[in-house]
Amino acid sequence: MLNARVVSIALLVAWPAIGWSKSWCAAPLEVHEWGVQVFDANGSVTSASASLPSYFHRQAAHGANRARVSDLPADGGERELPVLQFYAPPYSSAIPLGLAVGFGEGAATSWFPQVDVLRAAASANSAAARQISEGLVRARGQLTARTPRGPLPDDPTRQLQWQALSLGRTAAHAPARTDAAWVQKVRDMKDALWVDGASESERFVFYEAKTHERVPLTLTRGPTYSSTHRHYILANHGAYAVHDVFIVHRDGNDVFVFQAPAIPKGASAGFVLEDHRVAAAQLRAETTDALRGRLVDSVRPRYVLGNGAQPCVMGRDPAVPAESALGHALFTDEADLLLEVWRAAFFDRPGTTIVYREDPAYLDRVMPISIFTDMHYFVQLHRAGLAVWQGVVLP
Repeated sequence: MLNARVVSIALLVAWPAIGWSKSWCAAPLEVHEWGVQVFDANGSVTSASASLPSYFHRQAAHGANRARVSDLPADGGERELPVLQFYAPPYSSAIPLGLAVGFGEGAATSWFPQVDVLRAAASANSAAARQISEGLVRARGQLTARTPRGPLPDDPTRQLQWQALSLGRTAAHAPARTDAAWVQKVRDMKDALWVDGASESERFVFYEAKTHERVPLTLTRGPTYSSTHRHYILANHGAYAVHDVFIVHRDGNDVFVFQAPAIPKGASAGFVLEDHRVAAAQLRAETTDALRGRLVDSVRPRYVLGNGAQPCVMGRDPAVPAESALGHALFTDEADLLLEVWRAAFFDRPGTTIVYREDPAYLDRVMPISIFTDMHYFVQLHRAGLAVWQGVVLP
């Protein structure tokens, strides 16, 4: 059984083509994180319903100690290297990746591939660790490529740490056999890069945790409520907006679906349940298809370079990780798989279920992530975290 927060990362990259210039631009490393948080009727975290392969890790290996990607040389910005157009040549070399993940309100329970460092939640979430982390952020902000320096310390607030993974078009190690259908479907995503650890390969990074998070929403009766005019108010008492909100109520053969594009922090959305009855023929369009449309980036191609839309990133220092999401949008195959696995839990359960997408800034806070790579690439991070509140009791 999956615990609480379930996340996987698909990593994709655009590669530079050969060309010469006085300057050069780093290529984008696209990183997509997607997962689901499950809450029970009381608004507390509960267990999820998908299966985990037995080869996922729950304990750290002994004696792991590999050189860190964050210690690679910085880019001084003075190179005569290719910077014209971007393609995917067959001779592409491996991309180094360092990754660290924290869980601000809980503890890691399983992950893949095997980590180099595992920190206890009590230590990682302590005030002392946060103080060191804040100092580390300040130290990174003072780095320059021309200033000699020693290696910076690791961030002690990250419970899971992979020091030196490698990304490539083919797996360096034979993938483990699995009966988990969702894992095989991720492996079938041919554009996603393989993630290679010291002795393991998979087409994603996986991590999950048990957390103490709670639903930031309350559902109360509205001022015009009656038994035939069920007026409700859904209020957001959290510190961040919630997005792509769906309230699905099943009463025998009757199904009602209310949607709200977003509810800002401190705001609320009102609705009359009877105004949102959905015919069976329209149910998929009003639920699965509607959510898919909000998850998928239908405008941005997978690799956009050389058309003026992509900035030229120079002076990249591998000691400075990407830690903030640019948005939430997924590619089509990622969203389709997420909904294939979770559609029934979102939209087919009896009674009342509330589904919403967590704000990327919220994910950056409660599940902080650090992504390192070398000077030749820069990270573009998208985080799509969905929450499902099951067994909601209508007041």
